[in-house]
Amino acid sequence: MSRSIALEHQDHARRLTRAATDEFGAFLSRPQWDWFTTHTFKAEYVSPKEGDRHYFAWLNSLCLAARVRGHGRPFWFRGTEFQDRGTLHFHSLIGGVGDIRRLLFKDFWELHGFARVEKYEADRGANYYVGKY
Repeated sequence: MSRSIALEHQDHARRLTRAATDEFGAFLSRPQWDWFTTHTFKAEYVSPKEGDRHYFAWLNSLCLAARVRGHGRPFWFRGTEFQDRGTLHFHSLIGGVGDIRRLLFKDFWELHGFARVEKYEADRGANYYVGKY
């Protein structure tokens, strides 16, 4: 009997987690995003502090480019994940970038590893993908 109760609790926890993830993804669909980004490090290990330092240097470059072009400060949401090899990996939704070239910022990240900077398409579910982290 106690085993079935434990399984019932696990199933309930999974349903709650899935519902929360879905709600958070819906919440993330509200802002007007421009880019969906993926940031991977080439190093086998990058500490969270070092990963943040590289990410925020990249983001500050984006903010500077926006200011030079007369745009407001870009807004963003970032999710953090550990890859199977144990290295940090970031996913971001970024808005307010105006006409800034995506591929330029893809190239900027490649000092640290690999990046994808894709045009955000609301119907492809990136808000739910980033929201699960």
